[in-house]
Amino acid sequence: MSEEARIAAFGDALRTAFAQFEAQEKAIRQQAATVPSGSLIALRDDEALLERPTRRFLIDPMLRALDWNPDDPNQVTEEARSWAESGDRLYFDYLGVSRRGAPTLLVEAKGADSVSARPPREHNVSASRMSLLISEALGKLKTGDNPGILAQWVDWLKDLRTYVTSFGEAGRSTLKRVVITAGRWLIIFKNPSAAFIDGGAPDRSEIHCFVSPKEFVERHDEIYNLLARRRLIDTLPLTMNLGEALQILEPAAMTKAYRGVVVATRMTGVMRSEFPLRAVYPALVLLSGGRAFAVVEYNANPAIEPRDASQLRAFTEDLTAKGERFQQRVLNAFNRTDLKMSPAAHFPTDIREPELGSAFAPEPGSTAALAPAAPVRPQLVRQTGERNAQREFLVITGQSWFYKAAPPTGPECDFHNFPIAKKRGFAGSDGRFEHVADSFTISGDPQNCQHADLLGLRRSRCQVLQIESHLCCRTCIFHEVCWEATELSRLPCGT
Repeated sequence: MSEEARIAAFGDALRTAFAQFEAQEKAIRQQAATVPSGSLIALRDDEALLERPTRRFLIDPMLRALDWNPDDPNQVTEEARSWAESGDRLYFDYLGVSRRGAPTLLVEAKGADSVSARPPREHNVSASRMSLLISEALGKLKTGDNPGILAQWVDWLKDLRTYVTSFGEAGRSTLKRVVITAGRWLIIFKNPSAAFIDGGAPDRSEIHCFVSPKEFVERHDEIYNLLARRRLIDTLPLTMNLGEALQILEPAAMTKAYRGVVVATRMTGVMRSEFPLRAVYPALVLLSGGRAFAVVEYNANPAIEPRDASQLRAFTEDLTAKGERFQQRVLNAFNRTDLKMSPAAHFPTDIREPELGSAFAPEPGSTAALAPAAPVRPQLVRQTGERNAQREFLVITGQSWFYKAAPPTGPECDFHNFPIAKKRGFAGSDGRFEHVADSFTISGDPQNCQHADLLGLRRSRCQVLQIESHLCCRTCIFHEVCWEATELSRLPCGT
């Protein structure tokens, strides 16, 4: 769908929402009027009584049409919680988050009858006048002066300041928009930090006001451009099937290709005797527009990694055959059979997963600041980002189809075996004797490492640590990425 079509669809969704609310409004008000006197509900004002249906009929449909789905906790958290500086518990009506869970969009909901922003003795304030009024009120609130706005709005603006402050510096760096709306009016703060944190009155041009349903519809393209999820965050998935990829990726824009696998580990069996099951799906990782996209052969019959190390070679051969067929299918579909598979070591170092707060340098003298700078290496293992899939990873393997070699390279080594490593004084306190979610090798396997010193050294550089905590470095295809040639020659393997 084109951007123009998305904007038009958003306008249609607004019209439908207003029509449905109008059709239900009489019944909603009658229901509110029949609340028994003296009940706790009756003690609430009319605005509070209307907030829930306002959210259901007006605000929820608007957010859905902007691709912020209130029913998807990976996109929007309703009644999200935080803490004020005073220690009070805070509840946000809606908090839109990025694919990495970073706060992006904060929406405060009011009932449909809630009054829009205006001075105490004015009515029917225009959108431009409202922007100026709110800007001046925020500036005066910060200095303790009279904001010149309805007392109710003084409280609401103070609440919004408290909410934005509660995110802390890292959270505020990702917060793109703050919204307050009663469904029939809408105010969008384009720069939340400037509006609520920085000194002085914020720029009125960054406070966008919509004062009526008619204005919503007439200016729906502005609302879309300010709030649409795809305009605030990167909504494209890391992994996709071929059908999805053909809709998203432009063949001519593809610059590099790498082989890879998606590795998904689940614990199975009875509670008293659980064991991990690891499914492996071939993937083709394509670079386009400075991003990596993995086209994955998702199907009901993935390759299952054996727990018996003696079967690893047969598993790898089967996976390679599946991968080769899938690679040809993908390249043919995109008409890009000219793309050759690049080595994993050549994967760009600047294509990385975003980290919340990574824009902030550690304070001088802190542990992080004192630590030596790590060499910049490509990030070859990353979570897929799929819903409820903490144990699902994309591994970019380059010109190979799996990250483990059946026989280790290099000299013979005794440290695959915990008892021998312990006898020689190099083992840790506990050996790896059972398969677990983050280790598919055990003591005695040729792919296992029980050398405690080496395990310590590899923690800061290992690509596969999240899925293989005890993998022998000489078994892993990334050993030349993680270690310099001179370091490899000095590893204690075989000594």
